[in-house]
Amino acid sequence: MGRRWLAVVDESDTVLGAGRARPFEQAWGGRHLPMGGVAGVYVDPAARGRGAASVLMRGLLGRMAELGDALSCLFPTAPVLYRGVGYEFGGVQPRYTYAARDLRALRSLGGDLRPRPADVADAELIRGVMREDQVRHGLCGPRLPSASRWREQLANERMTHYVLDGQDGGPRGFVAYSLADATLTVTDLVGETAEADAALWGVVASGSSAAPTVRAYLDARDPVALLAGTEARHEVQQHAWMLRVIDVAKGVGSRGFSAHVTASAEVRVNDPDLPANSGTWRVDVSEGSGTATRIEGPLAVDGSLPDERLVPGERPGSGEWLVPDEGPVPDEGPASREAVEVGPRGLAALWCGWSMSRLRQSGLAAGGDFDDDAALDAIFACTPFMTEYF
Repeated sequence: MGRRWLAVVDESDTVLGAGRARPFEQAWGGRHLPMGGVAGVYVDPAARGRGAASVLMRGLLGRMAELGDALSCLFPTAPVLYRGVGYEFGGVQPRYTYAARDLRALRSLGGDLRPRPADVADAELIRGVMREDQVRHGLCGPRLPSASRWREQLANERMTHYVLDGQDGGPRGFVAYSLADATLTVTDLVGETAEADAALWGVVASGSSAAPTVRAYLDARDPVALLAGTEARHEVQQHAWMLRVIDVAKGVGSRGFSAHVTASAEVRVNDPDLPANSGTWRVDVSEGSGTATRIEGPLAVDGSLPDERLVPGERPGSGEWLVPDEGPVPDEGPASREAVEVGPRGLAALWCGWSMSRLRQSGLAAGGDFDDDAALDAIFACTPFMTEYF
């Protein structure tokens, strides 16, 4: 991991905590951004409650910024800790359960398509199919594993892989799954057409007599929901993950947006842990691309609100939102009400498609007006998901 692993030590060089930020690619609007996947965070029990975890996380944030990550994601074990450094719930890793016999019936829709067993040489093909699928459907949230990562998985004897390699102009696709305790677990399935999807699901469920249950990590809008003759069983499981924006300008400039949205809005960000994000930004989106331009310098940070949470003000009839009573509210003049105001948690939630009305209800946004809210809702509308735990 090299520069992506950090440790917190005391004056005697005893390690109090450690963690890493793995280098990933993550799709947002069908474009791929560098994302730091925080994992392996550990704090010695004797050091807990002494601030070691917060020091570690702030160090990782700085390191990810230095290394050029636009975003960071993690699966939280301690949401309060991660919220304290600007992370917020962004999406889920959903798992759906089907009766294998219902998926086996799809095989007839696959026509003459016959997937073949994959091997290590198919790593680039699989990565290419996955990348094109994420671009074509403008997906938000899923990772794009590297070819080397796919080679490792293809060499794993506990996993089974089949591919459609597009011979004779046919559709391409692949599936990755495993078998344990009479249950098939699908980690990835991507097809370019309905016939490709059906053929791949048919392969997975071909042994339905021995493995009657299929569990699959899928987009909630995966086409199998439209192809299958029955709905998924009701035992849907969801594992939430959190996101943080590391670089506002890079993130907005690299992300994909709806090609049918042309909008602008101003957002005032107060990010005490990554001051380069602080300031007033004009977000402009058109023709599927966006920019974030700083139009006002960084905000003053008094340190009283580590998570920058905002709550409704109590001025009768004012309808304004104020910083809570932990510290004085600076008088910044009329200009302070021109833009929507968020801290890093509010920015992360906005990025992940939480509506402005929900952010205001939760105390994570202030300022601005109805037009700003409508523009930001249109710009960042999405339903993020991730299929792979890390």
